[in-house]
Amino acid sequence: MLKFFRKHARGWFMLAIIVIIIIVFVLYFGSDRGSRMADAIAIVDGKVISEGEFHNEYGKKLDMVKLSYGSKLTPELLKMMNLKQVVYDNLINKQIIIAKAADLKLQISDDELRNTIISMPELQTDGIFDERKYNQMLRYNKSSAEDFETTQRINLTAQKIESLISEGIKISDQEIYDLYIMQNQKTNLSFVQISGKDLKGKFTPTSAELENYLKNNSNTFRIPEQVKIKYLFFASNSYSSAAINDAEIRDYYNRFRDKYRTKDGKQAKLADVKNSIIKELKMARGMFGAAAEAKKAHDIIYQEDNFDAYVAKNNLKIYDADFFPINKPPQALASVKDLAASLLELQKNEISKVLTTNDGYYIVRLVDKKQAYTPKFKDIENQVKSRFVENGMLDLAEKEAQSILDRLKKGEQLDKITREKGLKINETGYFQPTGIIPKLGSSKEATEAVLQLSASKPYPEKLLVINNAYVILKFKDASKVDFKDFAAKKDLYKNAYSSSKRKEALLSWLEGNKTAMIKEKRVKINKEAKDL
Repeated sequence: MLKFFRKHARGWFMLAIIVIIIIVFVLYFGSDRGSRMADAIAIVDGKVISEGEFHNEYGKKLDMVKLSYGSKLTPELLKMMNLKQVVYDNLINKQIIIAKAADLKLQISDDELRNTIISMPELQTDGIFDERKYNQMLRYNKSSAEDFETTQRINLTAQKIESLISEGIKISDQEIYDLYIMQNQKTNLSFVQISGKDLKGKFTPTSAELENYLKNNSNTFRIPEQVKIKYLFFASNSYSSAAINDAEIRDYYNRFRDKYRTKDGKQAKLADVKNSIIKELKMARGMFGAAAEAKKAHDIIYQEDNFDAYVAKNNLKIYDADFFPINKPPQALASVKDLAASLLELQKNEISKVLTTNDGYYIVRLVDKKQAYTPKFKDIENQVKSRFVENGMLDLAEKEAQSILDRLKKGEQLDKITREKGLKINETGYFQPTGIIPKLGSSKEATEAVLQLSASKPYPEKLLVINNAYVILKFKDASKVDFKDFAAKKDLYKNAYSSSKRKEALLSWLEGNKTAMIKEKRVKINKEAKDL
């Protein structure tokens, strides 16, 4: 190819080809616009929201959460926060608000913006705007004054839009009363549980039934793909040795002072929480250092394909994990985010992207892989029988429970039926029906069903399953309503409900406009949050 180019370099044909190549390169590779378009996760009215912008915002959000929660932040809590989706939605919603504000000709004046910023309590000292705190806040959030002001303009615009939406929201006294009842009145239930174990001895499968069950449910018994790996771990505590100075401690304390409270709710003194702040700052600094080191190692190993050589040169420790199912990693790797998805993408001897945990970063190298397979019946006959019997018993339990519920709805008494069936009636005792049901456990479906029960409608419409048992609930009674307390708190509940309805209306407005703008081709979604 190079020889061909050299030979025809002076010809008009090759000059034309080179000009085309240069134009294409400049437009799609050399220009910022081309790279941003290629990196776009969404485009709103021509405004590109890039993957880099998302990761930048996600990193900031994650750092703030880690600093706020410290050691209290668990993988479960982090998963529950769903930060990726939150950041993703915020970026798109921000641009939708800007676009719709332009449509509605809504503007925020410089005076409005200035008054909002100088009125922020966290930026004041003794009720007066403190520029030092403002600059500290900008440094801490790694933000410029222009970016901060842009964000505040958007927030103020959202508030104006929310005010317009809120004008149509009406709240009745009945809605306020229902909210009070839901949060204050306690319910007492009778219940009967029917599980497969209650029906043992009524189900004996044949070998033919078991083999047919395995044939029809082979995926249930399939041994998943297994991998053997080596990995490097860059622990945050290995990169946090640098001393934390008093200015950093004071700055952090001022920024997050509200989270440092004594047991009686008073502001904790800096001296009393200094050690805790140092620990949190070291954790953040250590994560930052570990991330940089892991990225450097990944880039060099990826480019030079020198995993073992890089490890030896930098005196790193290699960890080994023998064959394990991709969906069931060893305990040491259980908290590594996106591990299974990364392993599925790897070929033999390839390395993963940098993977994250709460205390460091991993780079994984795939050593070997075993394909998924379904064992022969003779090797897993006992497992097949156990699962077959368990499911069969559960089916019988469902039929039995449905039969009882149908009889109850026709007017038969629960006491009579349970005596006939040899079942036991239990009682929950009074509880707030918004979470765990005493003696039964948690179930979103059951909680919703309980909220619909009353003296006139004592049984739910359908069977409920809680902890692998079919449950029949019966409303027994409810605690009395304290009308004096309701009267005293009515305005409080009204304000809380109004705020909730406003937020709900704004989210509905955003979602509706997003859908409409997608149809109008003003919004183009290239990637969802789960793909980032």
